This record gives sequence, C-alpha cells and structure tokens, in this order.
Amino acid sequence: MRKIRKFKITLHYKEILRRLRGAGIDLRAAGFQDESELAVFLTSLHAALEPGVVYEFLEGQNLELTGIGLDYKMSSLCALTLGEKIDQEIAKIINPQALAIASIALMEFLRTAVMFMADVVSDDAKKEEFETENYTIIAVPQFNYSNQPKFIREAKQIEVFKAKELLPVLLDRLNSTKVGITYQEGQLLPKNTIVFVIPWKKKKGKK
Repeated sequence: MRKIRKFKITLHYKEILRRLRGAGIDLRAAGFQDESELAVFLTSLHAALEPGVVYEFLEGQNLELTGIGLDYKMSSLCALTLGEKIDQEIAKIINPQALAIASIALMEFLRTAVMFMADVVSDDAKKEEFETENYTIIAVPQFNYSNQPKFIREAKQIEVFKAKELLPVLLDRLNSTKVGITYQEGQLLPKNTIVFVIPWKKKKGKK
C-alpha cells in the first residue's frame, strides 16, 4: 500500500463557472450579488480540501475483483478522498442553489484529483513498459445535483449492491484509514470519496 496526502488540487474557477452557467444556476438566488462573491465562496470550499489517496498494485487474478467481473491481470486499486473538512463545510450550506453550486465545485475538485491519480499510476506503469486503460469505478459520492459529471458517467461502474459487498474487503486491503477513509453502516466516509481500479496493459509492440 502506498499513500499520498494533501496533494495539490487546482481551483479551476473558469471551468466551474462554465458548468454553473450551463446548469442555469441563479447566483442571486444562491445568495451571491456577483461573481466576486461567488469566487470567495469557491475559494473557501477549495481551502477546506484535505485530499488523500491510498493505492496498491495488484498482479495476477484478484478474487475480490474477479467476483464482480473485473478480470484484470494487472491493475492499481485506489481509494481517494477530498477529506472530512469539506463535508463539514457542505453541511453548513442551507440555500439549495448554493448547495447546487457547491456540488458542481466538488465534482470538479474530485475530477481533478482522479486525473492526478491517473497520471501517477500511468507514470508507474510506464516505468515497467506498460500503459494504463480507463478506470473502473467501484464507489462514488452521491452529489446533490441531478447529473453525474462526465468523468464518472463515461467510466465503467460496478453495480451498487456488488460494490457494497466488496468495499470493506478492499478498504481493509488498502489500509484506507491511513487517509481517514472508512466504511460505516453501508456508507463510505468521508462522503466525498471515490474508489476505483486502473487496469494496466502491455504497450503495443511489447511482449
């Protein structure tokens, strides 16, 4: 098991703003007079991030993964969280429109974190003359917003009931408590946590 704590997540303000406009979010209804007040709000959410990830390279058939249809000969298993502090900040938000804004921001924070981890695993694979494929999601947060973001929607996802059986075993294998991730009464905590697998494959032309 390897871990990375408090890695950098960039605040992509313009991207979040674009998504808010696409969703038709009313800033005034959310309690913001203008975009400068929105920027302060997003900055406060960003400051509450305490990301951490634990991950492990798996080689050969893994019985837990095979049981849910993931027959990868080589892969990296990852459990990544945005931390407990951001959950506490979100819990303070009462205004539904502001909560929708926070949810869209969280989607972007989580996407950035997953892409960071995908790059880390890709670099590990390249050192062994392998390359990585798109990740498979085992568990993902339930956002307070109607549509899942593209990076989740377009990934392969394990059925929820299968994931619930698998999560305790996988998290124990990863020693996920090292970055504060637990599974309590059927719920993954902190709430903004994602568990996924990144398959490895031989580079083309390599034997």
